[in-house]
Amino acid sequence: MGTIHKGAVVGQAGFQRPVVIKKLREAGDAAHVRMFVEEARRYALLDHENIGRIFDFELVDGELSIILEFIDGWSLVEYLERHHQLSRSPDAELSVFIASRVCRGLQYVFERARIVHRDISPSNIMMTREGTVKLIDFGIATLSGSRDSGLTGKPAYMAPEMIVELRADNRSDVFSLGAVLYEMLAGERLFQGESTSEVLEQVVAGTMPSPRTRNADLSDGVLEILERALEREPAKRFASAEQMGAACEHVLYDKGYGPTNLTLKQYLGALFPDAASPMPDAADALLAVEPTLIPIRDAATLPPDPTPVSKPRPPGLGGARGRRVFRTRGRR
Repeated sequence: MGTIHKGAVVGQAGFQRPVVIKKLREAGDAAHVRMFVEEARRYALLDHENIGRIFDFELVDGELSIILEFIDGWSLVEYLERHHQLSRSPDAELSVFIASRVCRGLQYVFERARIVHRDISPSNIMMTREGTVKLIDFGIATLSGSRDSGLTGKPAYMAPEMIVELRADNRSDVFSLGAVLYEMLAGERLFQGESTSEVLEQVVAGTMPSPRTRNADLSDGVLEILERALEREPAKRFASAEQMGAACEHVLYDKGYGPTNLTLKQYLGALFPDAASPMPDAADALLAVEPTLIPIRDAATLPPDPTPVSKPRPPGLGGARGRRVFRTRGRR
């Protein structure tokens, strides 16, 4: 729906704040405009450590734009791809830790606004350089319990009821997170196929191989979390992200110690050693600002995702307000 740019809010006395500017790709499509406005409204309600924050909803160069927190770090896609490059498996404890932090964000969102994300996937989970896990992109989120007119989301991470009944509630996000956790632990996607229909069939009725076939050192406690999160019948799953998060933290910390944001920060630093760079001098950063929008990342540089995203049904329309100065400061 949109193009993503890195930018800066430019204020008085050299003040600058890095931001992400999400611009609507098809501004002439009324349905897309309504969805874009609804995404901004949903984001405006959210303020949590494990949620990517919204700062504003503005006109930038005459185009509707959502101004978001710039997350200086890596997506879970990049995290998993880096492990593949190094021919190593992600750390199992840190995988459970990442899932537990996504659970915190999901539970907050559900309690705050009864929202179901519907797009829990590696591309929408990020980790900052400081080791904070962030859930992003509420573009197809909806109210818990609502039904849709068609498939919405990434097929490999959909819950079965989203496919069979076109319905989603907070337990649907639990299933999707279970599929992501499996991928972190096993090093491969749980539901695969040569076509979207084959992937959907796997989600609904396919065999789920044990991640121990790829990682023999996984504990019984971790396997129990996966089994319950990935129950096809919603009533048999964790009743909420809070319950799943508590189970993750039980496995992580009942021995008296466990991973923290600092642990993840250090792990990421070792995983991406070439990415470490000092903060720019404030004066140099100001001189580097140019009044143009530059995409954060070209599509060609992203790892391919073989599972397409279905077009969601647009919700209601709202409005935007005034204008602020936004400028870019180069590629991420």
